[in-house]
Amino acid sequence: MKGRILYLFLSILIFSSCSKTYLKQKADFTHYSVKENTESQSAKITIAEYKVKVNAETEKIIGNSTGAILKDGDESALGNFVCDALKYNAEKEFKNLPIDVVLINRGGLRVNLPKGDIKVINIFELMPFENDLILVKISGQKLLEGVQIIFEKRHPFLGLKIKAENNKITEATINGNSIDKEKIYTVVTSDYLAYGGDNFLFLKEPFTMEKSNLKIRDVIIKYCDYLTENKKQLIPYIDGRLQISK
Repeated sequence: MKGRILYLFLSILIFSSCSKTYLKQKADFTHYSVKENTESQSAKITIAEYKVKVNAETEKIIGNSTGAILKDGDESALGNFVCDALKYNAEKEFKNLPIDVVLINRGGLRVNLPKGDIKVINIFELMPFENDLILVKISGQKLLEGVQIIFEKRHPFLGLKIKAENNKITEATINGNSIDKEKIYTVVTSDYLAYGGDNFLFLKEPFTMEKSNLKIRDVIIKYCDYLTENKKQLIPYIDGRLQISK
């Protein structure tokens, strides 16, 4: 509902601005009808009403962070937070399916989150895309191919532990175990990446795919709501899941 209200408001703004391009560009504006003027006023009133509603929704506080949650660094606190949000919701959405790995692309996280109050608008700015939560099963062989891509671009992940030296991967494990090329692993990600976006080609043509009706943005909002309802703050952290030595 929050998303629909926001996009309806944006649609009204676009319609209003586009309609102006069809006004006559001549000097006979005295023929501009009362009916057209009334419609213009009506549109302004409607936009104003939706603006109030949108502001009420987007300015809603859904969490509180002990510090700024940043996307900087090889392992980012922002990436870790988003991966936590995806896993929390995936465990509820894809019941009875164990989750081995969570992946999200670094470029998909558009802004940092501030210290203090976290509002709905902050999450819209963080994740403005209409991407859905999705689950795929792929082979260990494909996952190993993906580990290289993940490492090169420093994409956020959960479930894996990657060690590298002199910019080369020396170890990649899941729960302390080396990735088995023959094993099937369950990966939670966005539909954009599952279809090969941002060079995540290793996720294409999986053994199985489970879709959801949850937007990644809504997943993050739900996770913030969960933390707040349980009187927990957002705590920026890194835990050494990506270790790079020179």
